[in-house]
Amino acid sequence: MMFIRFSWRYSLRQWILWLTGLLFLTTILSFAMAKLWLPGIGNWLAQSPHIGQADAIVILSGSSERIQQGIILYKQNLAPEVWHTGDGSSCPFAQRAVQLAIEEGVPAEAIHLLATTNTWEDGQKIAALAKERRLQSILVVTDWAHSRRALCVIKQQLADSGIAIYYAPPTDSPYGPENWWQHKVSRAVVLKELIKIGFYWMRYGVAPWSCKL
Repeated sequence: MMFIRFSWRYSLRQWILWLTGLLFLTTILSFAMAKLWLPGIGNWLAQSPHIGQADAIVILSGSSERIQQGIILYKQNLAPEVWHTGDGSSCPFAQRAVQLAIEEGVPAEAIHLLATTNTWEDGQKIAALAKERRLQSILVVTDWAHSRRALCVIKQQLADSGIAIYYAPPTDSPYGPENWWQHKVSRAVVLKELIKIGFYWMRYGVAPWSCKL
């Protein structure tokens, strides 16, 4: 009886040591291979820029970098007007966008605000106005991490409309698909985006692989 109890304790100790070693090895390998699989997540989220002449530049509310990029595109004469979403939320980006755009030389009559509170509503309002105005194309501006979900939503809303969708991300972001995990803010952004992609897939049927332009 004493021999059996001693053997069981010895085996348990060996089992714990083996699991500890395996966990340590897995952690080391994960860090060592981070530069291989973490950029893969970023590059999957980021849609390739696809810039073309459009009827409207559509800036999705969320950051001043998006606003600046939209203004740059307007000054390059890529579209005759600028739309900005988010006017129906408490987020100040929409009003700030109008003020900044006017200061940068965009005529007030060329700026249109869309009352939205989230990406799904962005897609609805953008599609409705584009169809009402009988546009041929739009040029969407949003961050790389947001681009897959946003473009999937807009593409779904514009399905069978014949309206072309172009895309231009801000170019001055401090982090990108290749190094997002090295920054605290971008880690949170990517994690939230992955969760939202899953939610949009279940809630709205927006398949995350359906947004390639």
